[in-house]
Amino acid sequence: MSRSGDSETENTNAKKALSASELRTERSIALIRIAVIVVVAGVYLSSIGIRRPLGPLAVSILALVAIYSLWTLVARPYEWMSPARFRAATLIADAAFITLWCKATGGAASEFWTLYLIAVIAVAMRFDLVETLGAALGLALLYVVVMSMEGGLPRTSLLTRPPLMLITGVAVGLLARERRVDERQRETLTVIAEDRSRALAEEQALVSRLRQVDLAKTEFVAVASHEFRGPLAGILGVVETLRAHDQELEPDVRIELLEAAAAQAERLTRLVEDLLTVSRIDDGALPLDIQPVHPRRLIFEAMQASGTSDLVSLETGGVQRVWCDADRIVRVLTNLLDNAKKYSPPGGIVFVTVSEDENAVTFSVRDEGAGIPSEQREEVFERFRRLMVPPEKPGAGLGLYISRCLVEAHGGGIRVVEAEGGGAEFLFSLPKPTAGEIPVATEYPISARA
Repeated sequence: MSRSGDSETENTNAKKALSASELRTERSIALIRIAVIVVVAGVYLSSIGIRRPLGPLAVSILALVAIYSLWTLVARPYEWMSPARFRAATLIADAAFITLWCKATGGAASEFWTLYLIAVIAVAMRFDLVETLGAALGLALLYVVVMSMEGGLPRTSLLTRPPLMLITGVAVGLLARERRVDERQRETLTVIAEDRSRALAEEQALVSRLRQVDLAKTEFVAVASHEFRGPLAGILGVVETLRAHDQELEPDVRIELLEAAAAQAERLTRLVEDLLTVSRIDDGALPLDIQPVHPRRLIFEAMQASGTSDLVSLETGGVQRVWCDADRIVRVLTNLLDNAKKYSPPGGIVFVTVSEDENAVTFSVRDEGAGIPSEQREEVFERFRRLMVPPEKPGAGLGLYISRCLVEAHGGGIRVVEAEGGGAEFLFSLPKPTAGEIPVATEYPISARA
C-alpha cells in the first residue's frame, strides 16, 4: 500500500516536472530513434553479401535496439520516470548501442560512426549548450577509446571524426540555446498577455458594474423624486390649509387633516427606510443579528405594521422557533402582507401559514386577488417593478425586491406561485442552523395566541 502510494506520488511529480514542450521533445526523440533504426537496418541489410556478412552480434544489437526504441515510444517512460534519470539512462543506452553497432559493423572502418552525430543532436534537443558540449566530448572520447582497443583509428579518421562530433555539439548546442531563449521569451510574453487580458477583463467588468450602478442611481433618484413628491405635497397641503384656515375649521375636519398628514408622513418614512435599505444592499452592508424567534411574534408585528390584523387568517402549524434577524423578517412579512392587501378584493382574506421540515422553516402569504401571470413572476422581485397596481395604491416598487434580498441574506429563497383557487402565494424559506452554527442566544418568550 505504501509502495503503491509512493509510486503514484513519484509518477505525479515526474509528470509535473516536464512541461508540454519537453514532453513533445521526448516524443520527437522516440520517433527519430525509430526512424534511425529503420534506416540503419535497411542500409545494413541491403549491403549483406556485398560488404559484410550477417553476423549474430549485429542481429542481436538490431533486435535489442528495436525493442528499446519501441518501448520508449509506446510505454512513454519519460512521463512517469524522473526526467534527469530518464535522460541520463537513454543517453547512456544510445551511446552503448551505437558503440556496439560500430564494433559489429567494421569497427574503425564502419560508416555508422555518424550515428554519434545524431546522438549529439538528441542531447542538444534536451539540454543546454554546456551539457551538449560535455556529451559531445564524452561521445568522442568513448569512440576513440573503443576504436583504439579494436586496433586503432586511422590518422585521417582521428583528425576528422572526433572534431566533427565536437563541432556538431557546438553548432546544435548554440541553436538549441537560441531556441530555448525564444521559448522563454514567448512564454514570458504569453504570461504578460494573459495578465494584461485578465486585467482588461477586470477593468471592463468594473466599468460595466459602474455603468450599472450609475444607471441604478439615476433610476433611484428619478423614482425617489417622484415618490417623495406625493407625500410631501400632501403634508404641505395640510400645513398650508391649517395655517390659512385654522380658526375656521371644525375640530373634526382639523383632526381629519392631521391624520391625513400623519399618514403621508408614515408613507414618507417607509419610503426613506426602503431607499436606505436598498442603498445598504447595493453596498453589501447588511448586517444580520440571528436569534431564535417564535414565528407568531414576527407575523403579529408585521400585521400591526401593515394594518392587516383584521384580514389575516393565521396557521403556524406548531412551529415554535425560527432562526433569523427578527427586524429583517418582520420587514419581509410586512411587505408581503401589504402587497397582499393591495391586490385582495374588498373583504378578501390573507392566509398566512408556517411549516417546517428538517432543513428549513417556510412562510406562506396567500391572497385572493387576480394572481400574477407566470411570465411575470420573476420580474416582480426586481426593484422599481410594479405590475397592475391600482393608481390609488402608491408605492415605489421596492418592497418585493427588498424582501428577496433580506431572505437571500439569511441563506433562504423566495418565490411566488399561483394559489389554489386563484390569487398569488408568496413563499419564503429560512434555513435551520446546524449544531455547529447555532449562536449563543436567548429565545424570545412568546405567549400562544389563536
